[in-house]
Amino acid sequence: MKIAWVSSWPPRHCGIATYSEELVSTLRGLGNDVKVICHTDGGEKGEKDVYPVLDPSDSNFDETLYQVVKKIHPEVVHIQHEYGLYVRGNNDYSSGLLRSLFRWHTEAEFPVVITYHSVYTALDRGQRYFMDISLNLVNAGIVHQENQWASIPLNIGRVPHNVYVIPHGAKEFAPISGAKEKLGFKDKVVVGMIGWWEPNKGIERMIKLWPEIINEAEREDLVLVVAGDARPGSPGGQITKPKILDLLKKSPVRKKINVIMGSFNPQRYDEILSSFDLMVLPYSFASQSGNLAHAFAMGIPAVVTAVEGLKSQVEESKAGIAVPPEDDLELKRAILTLIGNEELRRRYKERAKNYVTDEIRWSIIANKHQRIYQFAREEMTKGIRLRLDPRVYLE
Repeated sequence: MKIAWVSSWPPRHCGIATYSEELVSTLRGLGNDVKVICHTDGGEKGEKDVYPVLDPSDSNFDETLYQVVKKIHPEVVHIQHEYGLYVRGNNDYSSGLLRSLFRWHTEAEFPVVITYHSVYTALDRGQRYFMDISLNLVNAGIVHQENQWASIPLNIGRVPHNVYVIPHGAKEFAPISGAKEKLGFKDKVVVGMIGWWEPNKGIERMIKLWPEIINEAEREDLVLVVAGDARPGSPGGQITKPKILDLLKKSPVRKKINVIMGSFNPQRYDEILSSFDLMVLPYSFASQSGNLAHAFAMGIPAVVTAVEGLKSQVEESKAGIAVPPEDDLELKRAILTLIGNEELRRRYKERAKNYVTDEIRWSIIANKHQRIYQFAREEMTKGIRLRLDPRVYLE
């Protein structure tokens, strides 16, 4: 099947770009012809089947997208959606996409699928309108969690017939051998956080809590690793970064905290993640987490706050502990429990790897996508037949 895939793409350091690269690779391995339409900072020079043409700041953004898709002549278009990916100027809620969606919908040459990566229990007004309108224009919408699927009717005031749940996938691989030694964490128990520094990530909270954890753990081999940086152009990230650096500077246990600054390519990301014994995600809100899926693939247990998709991922995998949001006592207790119980960590490690193998490895996820593509094509063909042959209504 020929697929036009619309998304961010490496070398952009972006969770959606990594997600797309891994899923597209698997879809191609199953025999699909996938053409990637990405932003102008995506794609290596001369990379085959990659069209780095999208510039949301360009007033002709939607026309460029439309014309490239027309050139590809796909059997299905699949858009990876996150609000920050297609915004022009101030937050316009990706409204530029709606023009292309409307044209494709009325022309009905191929089905259009959108994966919504940012679906929260409570959407704001602009998000609700975009979700409602776009679901009326596409053949299928995909979300990653059951709770996201359940929240959509509450936000848009109707029950959509075309939304499906496919979990965030993960690749199967073992942690990189010698990662701890290379990073200077030999013989250490590493509690880790990795990703963009945003206000919802709880990084400041962990740094403040770390002295208590160090004192109560009573072990010299414990270290907190904070890996990442503020996302370029993110207002929240630019506000959060100096706060994190200031807290680090003032921390009474600064020697027990290691910071790895930067945005990481996949190899560096995997190396850092491989050094973790426990991942902590004390988010204040999150739709789901690719970082958590990658951690499970390496057999790394997690402590998360019981918000949105994080709670669902931990409950489904049984490979971690979910604690009430904003409850520092329970967060601390969960971390101390896992770092103090190697047998429990080992049990969670096995559950995490089994969860990936049995439920969310990319081959499983790719096959689910193929079934949705085929179903969308069949349903669209029926719709065209109904419109072209009014006698069908009389049968």
